[in-house]
Amino acid sequence: MGLQGTVNGSQNGVARARRYDIGTVLRYRVRGEREWREGVMENISITGVRIRTTHYLKPDTVIEMRFFLPIELNGECAAEVLCRGSVVRASECEVPGGEVVVAARIDHSRFLRQMSRKEELAKDLSTGSNRRLD
Repeated sequence: MGLQGTVNGSQNGVARARRYDIGTVLRYRVRGEREWREGVMENISITGVRIRTTHYLKPDTVIEMRFFLPIELNGECAAEVLCRGSVVRASECEVPGGEVVVAARIDHSRFLRQMSRKEELAKDLSTGSNRRLD
């Protein structure tokens, strides 16, 4: 899966961080909660993510996120990332399908692991996709 980057300007003319269209599954939870929920990461930048989910999150809510970056780095694939951040804004009206769109700032992130090509192929064969988080 290739990544496409876009550069967006803000209303005050200052360029925002490059955004990469990902379209991968991610898990998130409100900080301190045990239950992880699933959403779709529409795009990511160095400063934040845009998530499509079925649960509304209020601005300033602190969240943790886990996802795989479907990219290749140094011959390794599918890096799993853990991030902590907070909700910047969320749609107040649902988009078709009963989903809401949430924008979250990334305050901290770290790689949990990086899958080798063999591991990624085995995961693809067993689950039908490398986008699913176990």
